[in-house]
Amino acid sequence: MLPNPYTPGEAPPRVFVGRETEMERLRDRLARVIAYGEMMGPLTVLAGPRGVGKTSLLRAVQADAAAGGFVTAWSSCVKDQPFLGDVLHSVRRELVGVGALDEPRGARIDELGVEVGVGVAKLSAKVSPGRRPAVPAALVGPLEDFFLTTSTLAREFGGVGLLVLIDEIHAAHLPDAAVLLNAAQNMTGQRERFPLAIIGAGLPSAVSHLTHAATFGERTTERSLTVLDEATSRELLVKPAAELGVRWSAAALDLAVGAARGYPHFLHLVGEATWFAAQPAKGALLDAADVRRGTPDVESGVNALFRARWENATAAERSFLQAMATSGNDVVKRSEIADALGVSTRALSVDRRNLLDKGLVEAPQRGYLTFSIPGFGQFVRDMTD
Repeated sequence: MLPNPYTPGEAPPRVFVGRETEMERLRDRLARVIAYGEMMGPLTVLAGPRGVGKTSLLRAVQADAAAGGFVTAWSSCVKDQPFLGDVLHSVRRELVGVGALDEPRGARIDELGVEVGVGVAKLSAKVSPGRRPAVPAALVGPLEDFFLTTSTLAREFGGVGLLVLIDEIHAAHLPDAAVLLNAAQNMTGQRERFPLAIIGAGLPSAVSHLTHAATFGERTTERSLTVLDEATSRELLVKPAAELGVRWSAAALDLAVGAARGYPHFLHLVGEATWFAAQPAKGALLDAADVRRGTPDVESGVNALFRARWENATAAERSFLQAMATSGNDVVKRSEIADALGVSTRALSVDRRNLLDKGLVEAPQRGYLTFSIPGFGQFVRDMTD
């Protein structure tokens, strides 16, 4: 029996498909590090709702950069938890892994790591909730020295430089983010000294969150990810199967692509369920009947996802979501939601921010909101009925 090549909820997928434009833009930015040995530029963030493939793209960028000679270090933020220590540890571990770190310079890197850790801990203790951290220059300096030492080592060893990747950056601990952004701002101003790139991924609220940590956050380069177009959706289904000698019929593809509506997570759900229903051998053709037989599994997976999102919302946030859903529009004016709830638009601010932070809604333009996952509005309407 052939293995199932579709991986809903996993990153990276076995076969990465799509996002060529974003990949090329990032390669172009990274080329500055390769050609000139200088910093890529301001922090770049891949932003989009959950399930559109941010982490998969970030992993693809990592693999591509590593193949091109970068030393790459991965970290992931957890809400309200410091993350800089993990970034520093990841960088050190990767330098050791490629044999680029000798004992004297390793000791110096450890010293700088301790300085940064102690400084951030002191800063965290002083920060009041809701206030932007005031970062002293004495704290930023050790982090700049750390990146100068490690990125130079990476370039000496591999001929390119250091790439730091930070996932879930919308959840970044504010004091840590403030230190990183201040250091990045200073390093960008001396870019010729730092063969370094920093790329993050997070929800659409990521840049706003970073700006709350430091005003420099507004200079972050944002690359927004949305659902896939029809051609790319078809490719995402076809290519993993083709690598195992299995084809999709035109009718099966039409059904599968229509059901997923361009949402990468749903495409993998449909692909996985169809494959399981068909149990294909090499040379087989997946047909519309296979897609239909897999539909109950797809619906179960989608409903489980929707229920988890719904249960993560407070009572007030659920009322907000219900007001959005009952409007019947894909994009809803903020004033419509306020009218439905009988409150002022200003009274919506806290719930709106929380729903954005949770990735349940997104703001396509000022004064408007939309659900971040296709079909979630109908789910909310069904919960209300």
